[in-house]
Amino acid sequence: MILHNLEFEAFMAYPKRQEINFDTLNNAGVFLLNGPTGAGKTTILDAICYALYGETSSDRESAKLHSTYAAHSGTKPRVLLDVTLHGKRLRIDRTPAYNKPITRGARKGQMREESAKATLAELAPGADPADEKAWTPISSSVAEVNRTIAERTHLTKEQFLKVVLLPQGQFAQFLKSKPKERKELLKKMFPVEHYEQLFDALLEEAKKAQQDVAQDENTQRGYLERARVEMLALQALLDAVESGSEYVAEVGEEASENLTAESVTAETLDAWVAGGVERARETSAREKQEQQRLSDEADRNTRLLAERAQLQADWREYEQLCERRTRLTERADEYKAQREELAQARAAAPLHAQYAQVQAESQVLTAREQEHAACASALEENGRTLLEALRNEDTAAEVTFPEEMTFAALPDLEPAEQETQLEALLDTLRALQKQDAQLAEEEATAAALLKQAHALEQDKARAEKTLSNLTAAAEELAEELAGYSTADEERTLAAHLVTEAQQKHDAAQQMQQKLDAASAAVAEAEKQNKRTATAEQKAQEKWQASAQQALAATEEFKNLQVLRLAQASSLLARELKDGEPCAVCGSVEHPAPAQIAEGEQLVERADLDAAKEREDKAHKQARTHELAKDRATKAHQEASEALAAARTQYETLAAQGECDVEQTAAQLQQAQTRLTQAQSRVTARDGVQAKAERVRVEQQKAQEALRTTEGAAVEAQTRHRDASARCEATAAQLAPARAAVGFAQRVEAVEGYRAAHQRLARAVLLLGQARERHAQAAAQAERLLVESSFESAELVQAAVRTPERIDALDQAVAAYELEHARLLEGFGREAIVAVAARVAAGEQAPDDLQGVREQVEQLRAAAHRLTLREGERESVLRSLQALRGEYAAFRAKTAQRYDRAQMLANLAAAARGDTLGGYEHQVDLVSYVLGAEFERILHSASLHLDRMSEGRYGMVFSDHRAKGSRSGGGLNLEITDTWTGEPREASSLSGGESFLASLSLALGLAEVVQANNGGIELDTLFIDEGFGTLDAETLDMVMGTIESLRDSGRTIGLISHVEEMKNRIPAQIVVEKGQNGSSVRVNS
Repeated sequence: MILHNLEFEAFMAYPKRQEINFDTLNNAGVFLLNGPTGAGKTTILDAICYALYGETSSDRESAKLHSTYAAHSGTKPRVLLDVTLHGKRLRIDRTPAYNKPITRGARKGQMREESAKATLAELAPGADPADEKAWTPISSSVAEVNRTIAERTHLTKEQFLKVVLLPQGQFAQFLKSKPKERKELLKKMFPVEHYEQLFDALLEEAKKAQQDVAQDENTQRGYLERARVEMLALQALLDAVESGSEYVAEVGEEASENLTAESVTAETLDAWVAGGVERARETSAREKQEQQRLSDEADRNTRLLAERAQLQADWREYEQLCERRTRLTERADEYKAQREELAQARAAAPLHAQYAQVQAESQVLTAREQEHAACASALEENGRTLLEALRNEDTAAEVTFPEEMTFAALPDLEPAEQETQLEALLDTLRALQKQDAQLAEEEATAAALLKQAHALEQDKARAEKTLSNLTAAAEELAEELAGYSTADEERTLAAHLVTEAQQKHDAAQQMQQKLDAASAAVAEAEKQNKRTATAEQKAQEKWQASAQQALAATEEFKNLQVLRLAQASSLLARELKDGEPCAVCGSVEHPAPAQIAEGEQLVERADLDAAKEREDKAHKQARTHELAKDRATKAHQEASEALAAARTQYETLAAQGECDVEQTAAQLQQAQTRLTQAQSRVTARDGVQAKAERVRVEQQKAQEALRTTEGAAVEAQTRHRDASARCEATAAQLAPARAAVGFAQRVEAVEGYRAAHQRLARAVLLLGQARERHAQAAAQAERLLVESSFESAELVQAAVRTPERIDALDQAVAAYELEHARLLEGFGREAIVAVAARVAAGEQAPDDLQGVREQVEQLRAAAHRLTLREGERESVLRSLQALRGEYAAFRAKTAQRYDRAQMLANLAAAARGDTLGGYEHQVDLVSYVLGAEFERILHSASLHLDRMSEGRYGMVFSDHRAKGSRSGGGLNLEITDTWTGEPREASSLSGGESFLASLSLALGLAEVVQANNGGIELDTLFIDEGFGTLDAETLDMVMGTIESLRDSGRTIGLISHVEEMKNRIPAQIVVEKGQNGSSVRVNS
């Protein structure tokens, strides 16, 4: 990756457009990025990171990337990076999300959030970057740009920051940290999620397998307990049998057994259960024989009991039959009389019914004769009344009505012809009735039309008067409108004055609000500046104190180291023993062993470790206080910048001039009053115009109404004359047919006469039918009497009985005959005949059977007890057999699970690196995988460190646990020292040596990450701080190493504010900090 050009504007500390031409810096090879603390050096790296990944190195929110110095100017933030990735030159253009002021509309002055944007373009091969047409767009959305850059860099943001920006403080901490802390950093740089998931899954599977084994052991104990319970129950049952009873034969002695409920184990369980089952089977066989004997004896006694009980029942039945036969003989005469009475009643029933039919027909005939006479009388009266109603004293004698002519002809006609004549008369009268109704409607219509014509004449007069009044009103309104001719111009002028006054008043209010807000911001910024200044001073004091303590601890440790080296011979002499060889020369004689000086104490290894621990603790505390001091300094710097910006904002607003809000408010009130008055005149004018328009519309309506009324009056008079003429013609036609009563009454009277005529015809028909049915019923009654056994009707009536009596007689006769049949059947049964023979022979009924019954019950009870015992034993045996089968299957299954659990436990131990599993250094799986990458990093770092230390120091990988660490090994490192030939811990290095080792470690990590991600070439590296701790000689050595990196084609950017670095490196990016933000200057 080669950086060519970087542009950014309104980005964080930089409000104005800045440009850094990296091509000129690449030619120099090494450049310095310097500037005061808090000026924005890291912001340049944030700009590069944001261009590539859409995020800054500190994960700062996108909305906070907009420079506070440019927030109110309307300048949008922007980052433009020209970079080469894998031989392709790309231009990345990004705009972070920011708040933009609204310049128009109701929300003018408020802020609106603009979303982030990004574009990506590629330069054509060999083309000039300055030619815009040579750039081809690739992506135009944030997501597409992010995806394309990720595919081409093969690095995550975290990896990029680690391999491009080498923060010495972090790598110094990484150098001296414990394996657990190294592990967390390496996990971020190398993908081990799959191994972690595999490790977690393996541990979970092993844990589950162990839980299954534990559960299997609990289940096995359950099987043993079940077997003990079932075997004890079986033992109790067998003991009860062998104790003997009245129906159970004695059993032999129990076979001796070696196993008991207390001594049985999982291996001997099956044999123990099998012995109990065999013993139970033998007992069951003996009890089945006894049960069969008891059952046979009970069956024999049961049959004897049944035979005696049946004989006793037959004897009782014979005695009952004899008693019933005696009672039936006593009722024989009564039965004969009832049977004769029933026969006579059934013979008289048909004749009695026929006589009743004759009587009913006689009554119907009498009713029909009376009905006929009434209908004839009613018809005659109806006809007379109808004809009399037609005439009065005014009717001329020569007039003949249709009713009179029709009634005169009726007596000479047949009934059907009479009906026809009456229907024709009704048709004539109905036609006349309809014509008379039409005449009445025409007369009513003529009267209504006459009334309508008079009303229309009155409406015409009123319409003429209304039109005259409206004409006068229209003339008056036209004169009134002439006085409002300038109302619109007056209102327009007043509205314009109100708008101007409102704008002035709003501007004055906004300016006052801004001044108030700026004043409050200045006050708050002053408070914050004071607080941060106090915090910075305290943090500075703490850091200086802790730094002095760290230097003292380092001095103490070095002094002890020197002293221990001086005491090396004394320490070796202390270990010498007479007769044993020396560890150095091998001699068994020790004539003059070295001695320590008088009053001097030996420096033990524990003393060195304790001093080193105190040194590490002091340096760690110093680093902590230094970081706190840097944060406090940065916070104070930011507070100072915020105070300066707030004061500048207030002064800028104050310089724009003051506005009198009260004066602009009074001017606005005057303009609004004038506008209200003008509006009132316009409103009044509009009211007059509306009224005039209404009058005009009413004039048109009045004229139209007058014309309509005149036409309607003429039409009503014409229609009245036509209706009167039609009435006169119809009246002349109806005059000859009019009678004393109206046509409707005449129609109703004729319809009534016809109905009476129809009723008389029906009465004649019904009377003939009644006479015929009466004659037929009388003839049938006479025939039945001749055919019967009765001589007269009186004898028939004497034999007649009610239905209830007949039913009673029938039931009594049937009951007697049924009882007689049942007695014959009962005495004919074979068992009853046998009993009769026994009675004839002088025998008595059998005795009570209770004794036999009790003996049967005792036998059955004894057999039932045996059956219950057998059932209990069988239940226990089935349970034991099922237990044996389950236990056998369980043993086979758990053996496989146990083997699997053991195998998983061994794998888990290997993955954890447990010492119990034979793994000496406790290297877990993830640490083992990361260890391979760490070993590669150390190999590369060792080459750099060897060169920077002129061959003295190197780095080697160690999987041993760190001293005093309880966690596993696998990620330790040791410093090799060619001067002493012994490995050293990283914590024993001096400050300058630690810097060299940290730089080497950072370079090694960068090279390995690059190689793992497709071998991407990172031609530009940034090294952040750490140079202030180096002496001149070490600094020369470090700069030589950096020069060697440049010779390999890389560009190295050093981030430092050390003055010596400024003198050494001519190519520089200088960050200058000002009241209105920071700026960049490139010195090439």
